[in-house]
Amino acid sequence: MLRSTLAMVSGDILGCLGALDGTHVEIRVADLEKGRYRNRKGQISINVLGVRDIECKFIYVLSGWEGSAADSRILRDAVNRPTGLKVPNGNYYLCDNGYPNGEGFLTPYRGVRYHLKEWDRGGGGPQSPQKLFNLKHDSARNVIERTFGLLKTRWGILRSPSYYPIKSQNRIIMACCLIHNFLRMEMSDDPLELEIPDLSETTMDARIEFVSTIDTNPARTAWHDELAANMYNEWMSR
Repeated sequence: MLRSTLAMVSGDILGCLGALDGTHVEIRVADLEKGRYRNRKGQISINVLGVRDIECKFIYVLSGWEGSAADSRILRDAVNRPTGLKVPNGNYYLCDNGYPNGEGFLTPYRGVRYHLKEWDRGGGGPQSPQKLFNLKHDSARNVIERTFGLLKTRWGILRSPSYYPIKSQNRIIMACCLIHNFLRMEMSDDPLELEIPDLSETTMDARIEFVSTIDTNPARTAWHDELAANMYNEWMSR
């Protein structure tokens, strides 16, 4: 179900490679370190970046950042690492407004009705390119949120504070994501998906150019608007 949802909707957004988001995993640290690991909800946690492809497999996970770290800062770290997240020019991942609408990453329009629950109550369908874009964006990006829910449902060690050192906790998180990928390949229908509310190694050509900065710029904003307008015109002509 997750696979079909992301593949179907991202097909309407040309160049989409998948979706990304962050999730918090609670940990236990020394009292002197609690300040930097305390997140906005007051929990002591690490902030984990997860990137999923359209086959609903994790292709990149960065674990270990303090819970107080901003999502955008963690993404910049992922992009700038020598063996970090690689986004070919002309492609992008869907993400929420906690990240910049920069090269390689596509966010929804700010201030435009966005979450799927609001569409269920409002009715009438999208009345502008921006609203249609946000509706499709949310339908696809919701998959990464559900994936984190699936991980925490399957492995209880991710649901409560751990006494393991942070280095060991990072390895546990990576192991859970790797097993998730194995299950996606070997089990097409996962019964645990029904409990989650709505919310292959590739050798890269050396000539491919990758995104190196994720700052917002006027050209990127114009491209964003053009993409939304084309999507809306196609939807209106159906």
